[in-house]
Amino acid sequence: MPSSRRAFLKTFLSGTGCFAAAAAFPFAPSEPARPNGDADVHFPQGVASGDPTPDSILLWTRVQRADAPTEHPVPLVVQVSRRHDFGTVLAERALTVTAASDHTARVFVHDLPSDSVLFYRFLAGDGAAASRRGRTRTAPSPDADRPVRFAYASCQAYEAGYYGVYRTLINEDKEAPPEEKLDFVLHLGDFIYEGLGYGDARSVPPFPSGGQHGEGTPHAKTANDYRHLYRTYLSDPHLQAARARWPFLHVWDDHEFTNDAWQSAATYDSGADSAQSRKVAANRAWFEYIPARLSDHEGDEGGTSHAQDFRPAEVTDAPLDASDRTGLVDEPNNQAAVESMSIYRNFQWGRHLELVLTDGRSYRTPHPVPPEINQKLSGSDRYLTPLKAVEVFDAGRTYDDGHPPETIEIGDQTIPNVRRESAPGSMLGDRQKEWWKNTVARSTATWTVWGHGVPLMPMRIDLGAVDPDAQTVVMTTDTWDGYLTERRELLSFVQDADTRLVSLSGDNHNSFAGLLHPTFESAGETPIGAEFSVCGISSPSLFRAFVQAMSDDSPLRPLIAFDGRPVDLDVEQVEALNLTFLDGAKASATAARTGNLDQAKEAGGGPNDHLSYVDSNAYGIGRVTVDARGVDVELITTPPPVTPQREKELEVTRRAHFTLRPAGGSGTVALEGPEIEGEPPFPFWSK
Repeated sequence: MPSSRRAFLKTFLSGTGCFAAAAAFPFAPSEPARPNGDADVHFPQGVASGDPTPDSILLWTRVQRADAPTEHPVPLVVQVSRRHDFGTVLAERALTVTAASDHTARVFVHDLPSDSVLFYRFLAGDGAAASRRGRTRTAPSPDADRPVRFAYASCQAYEAGYYGVYRTLINEDKEAPPEEKLDFVLHLGDFIYEGLGYGDARSVPPFPSGGQHGEGTPHAKTANDYRHLYRTYLSDPHLQAARARWPFLHVWDDHEFTNDAWQSAATYDSGADSAQSRKVAANRAWFEYIPARLSDHEGDEGGTSHAQDFRPAEVTDAPLDASDRTGLVDEPNNQAAVESMSIYRNFQWGRHLELVLTDGRSYRTPHPVPPEINQKLSGSDRYLTPLKAVEVFDAGRTYDDGHPPETIEIGDQTIPNVRRESAPGSMLGDRQKEWWKNTVARSTATWTVWGHGVPLMPMRIDLGAVDPDAQTVVMTTDTWDGYLTERRELLSFVQDADTRLVSLSGDNHNSFAGLLHPTFESAGETPIGAEFSVCGISSPSLFRAFVQAMSDDSPLRPLIAFDGRPVDLDVEQVEALNLTFLDGAKASATAARTGNLDQAKEAGGGPNDHLSYVDSNAYGIGRVTVDARGVDVELITTPPPVTPQREKELEVTRRAHFTLRPAGGSGTVALEGPEIEGEPPFPFWSK
């Protein structure tokens, strides 16, 4: 047994809330279960599996017993089989779950056959009660020459809608031939939302703690509050069915902790509200409810893994001084909260896919423009920030080769450069960034796929094209567009490493695709990869958010939406935000005035030449196939999922298909698409 495996099993058997089971030759189960025979023992959040490797998988469930106090332990048995009827069993393990983990169970099963579909279940009450049957699969060996197929998802606010698109995915997968079924689902974060008030399609019951935030809306404060959210979200039958059908691989974004978070800071008021106790509580609940293999995660051969199981930490909410914007804030409670768990890790699936998963929240420095300054510039803490301010503030003391200005002129405002002595910003932090570079450089896979929470590509609006007193703005500095220096560093590294990179991201509640360039700053750069950012499962679309925020009489309204009927466009409302991102503000203004799309495009020419596709009023999911020839991506859009679907699949409005191929020398790529099936979004209408 390799020493890393010994250490791993020692960790899992040392009372950290996990259990290990080794597969053996098939045998008949000693106590065949009578499913759901004991009404007092049930599994209300279903079952799940996660982080498969060629010979292992992590299994999960939560058990609830009605006939005993909640603090009582519950004995369980987990079984793994090649057969759906469990006539023979590969692995069986007895375990006990307790209130300390909210009666959740995490079971690591190893020595399994590679690239195999397996079934599992949990038994309770001497076999009288059984969980639903879970289906999972192990990964192929690193030298396997076969396509890898997976779905990826983001942003599923429970209150905002239902998760019927998972049912669509399940039904399509059941109809697919064996060689075309999905291997796993990648979830890019915002699995839960920490606050209430994110929609009105359905409700989350009040938090156990009350969760009130000043005069604002309630949000989770304690571990029991966050557990309450996971229990509620996992009551959705479609999400339960998806977790029971495929292994999931997870990273988090902000809402698993708090909106637009950095390190252990919340951003509801000042941009740096102390929230160390909430960070620890959020980490604990994520670890209990998300089946992710962390401690002694082996990574690839020769690599170093920093992933680490949750470790309790006693912290106090202490002020965070990040005025110099340098690394992890040197405050003991902040460091203890952040270091209570580490989730960044990588997986190799066969010969063609290296999957690198990062944490863009726990180690990032504050947003580049302090919220009080951003409010003066745009009326928002982090949205529609002038690009010039982002460039100067993010670079800090390195701006203009070490000659940063003392002030910045933004329109008729003179802004003090409060970051003049600061280090450049970072989203990954030093240790994670070094690990990321080593993993990317060491990979031998055909394609390196980076799964992370927020978009990598710029999404900007050139307001100066329609208003001489305005300038180009960054849609939000909460994404990589707020961390320009580190983005250039990483993408230049990819270029030098001759790596073909695919970025999969979420967070922005819209679907878009385009090519990655080393800097995005000059024409003619050789593309080094592509990004495919997916909309939310149920969270309100970006277009909807902009429409609600922009008054009907605003001069900028035509950049978001305009009435198509006066200009002979056969819709009541044209989703012009897509065109604004693709072809610039002047294109949308021209389309609103003339109704002529050709004339609008001729007038355009915006700051996002790298974009090939934008669907800003989207809900849905993405699907990916990776093989030796290239990467095929399908962005699936559905109507707003505001009504329950039960067992019926959710209607699909459109599917946008893309293919990324190697092109020319090492590391270079060409992007084909979109090929649109169904109703295309504006401006992809027929002319």
